Amino acid sequence: MALALTHHWVAAVVVLFAPDPWLFLQFVLPSQQTFGPGAVAFRTERREVWLTIDDGPDPESTPRVLELLRAHGARATFFVIGRQVAMHPELARAIAAEGHTIGNHTATHPLHSFWAATPARTAAEIDGCIAALLIANVPFERYFRPPAGVRNPFLEPQLMARATDLVLWNARGFDGGARSPGNALAAISLHIRPGAILLSHEGGPRAANRLRFLELLLEHLETEGYACVLPKRAALADVR
Repeated sequence: MALALTHHWVAAVVVLFAPDPWLFLQFVLPSQQTFGPGAVAFRTERREVWLTIDDGPDPESTPRVLELLRAHGARATFFVIGRQVAMHPELARAIAAEGHTIGNHTATHPLHSFWAATPARTAAEIDGCIAALLIANVPFERYFRPPAGVRNPFLEPQLMARATDLVLWNARGFDGGARSPGNALAAISLHIRPGAILLSHEGGPRAANRLRFLELLLEHLETEGYACVLPKRAALADVR
């Protein structure tokens, strides 16, 4: 913790996790529930999936994302970053106006440090995004997703206090990294099945690749007869 607080993140990770790699997996694998329940699928008897889109809103990508979703008759949940909402409130409102839902993806997206966040900082990241959405007059669901899905031991009590569900995923293509859109589609398609929660991204330095991935994914889902829907919260409970 001392190393983390002095911003020596790599050293902190090595010291904490090297003696027990199993502990590392509890922080980063969506399937692990040590730090509290997180939804990784939803209950359905139809060929339906839940498409989630992280890291927006972003003027370089959000308008095109909305066009793609509209063209394919798809609904999605956007897990937005509070500071992005504060900079582009009109885009956040446009997402909601088109029938999509919005979830909380922290205030600042502290990718490298959220795993070591204190209770106070964890609360600030959750509440900072909520504040940005309220100021922008944007409706949102009580869903939360941490950066890259990395949790910390203090997250679950904070979410419980806010009656908020942790939403992770069970299908991803790593479109946020250097993987090509085609390879990302090949990776995610291995895990697509009824009730899957799909992870995708928008914006960032690879916005064009992320958009192309989303386009390929929507085409693939349509070809395979899948609908992108917004499941009820009750449908998440039995699969945690």
